[in-house]
Amino acid sequence: MPCLDTAIAAVRNSLTWSVEELPSDAETADGWSNPDTRTHVFVSPRQAARRLDVLAELAHAALCETMPRLFSSTRVWGVSLHGHTVARKHLLRAARNWFVDAKVRALCPEDFDAALEAAVQAAQDRVNAPRPFALDRYTLTQDERQRLCDGRFLAGARRWLGRDPALTPDPVIAAVAAAYSATPPETPTMPGFLAVANGLCAALGRRPFTPEPRKGYWIVSDAG
Repeated sequence: MPCLDTAIAAVRNSLTWSVEELPSDAETADGWSNPDTRTHVFVSPRQAARRLDVLAELAHAALCETMPRLFSSTRVWGVSLHGHTVARKHLLRAARNWFVDAKVRALCPEDFDAALEAAVQAAQDRVNAPRPFALDRYTLTQDERQRLCDGRFLAGARRWLGRDPALTPDPVIAAVAAAYSATPPETPTMPGFLAVANGLCAALGRRPFTPEPRKGYWIVSDAG
């Protein structure tokens, strides 16, 4: 815990953009960053947040300040329905989380590894239960969210815990894990970020992102 408290204070003090904190009824800490207004918004849950979650949100904010603005942008052209927008924003955040994980682990490796081990244990049955996957192109389903999380846990176990918990892996989770693992997260770059984001799209059967860095948004060729 001392490591987490020290890291939280250090990362929070390192932020140069303005910060707004909002109370919420949410169950977990959350946040987002706007590169155009150079602001961070942190959402505080109704219960005291896990310190590791707080550090992850701060690490995400710190990455948004140092990476090109497209890294934190959630503006997506080529989608028309709300469900499409939700799915695309979540995919971008899922890609960013790979780099957030690496930053958090660099700060507090013991706390990170313990939390990852617990997450891997909880995901063990899902990871090793191949099952059909039906992509809903009109929205983001809970099943899709869960497979993205489980794939990141699997990739993290292989990279940081030195073990492979996938004995008979679900093929979609395995493809998500491969998409994460293909890019080393310790030194984030925009090409690496794009590779992860589009790797996740390919694993799930969604259309890839095309970046428009000068305009600060992403393009998707159709609603997929």
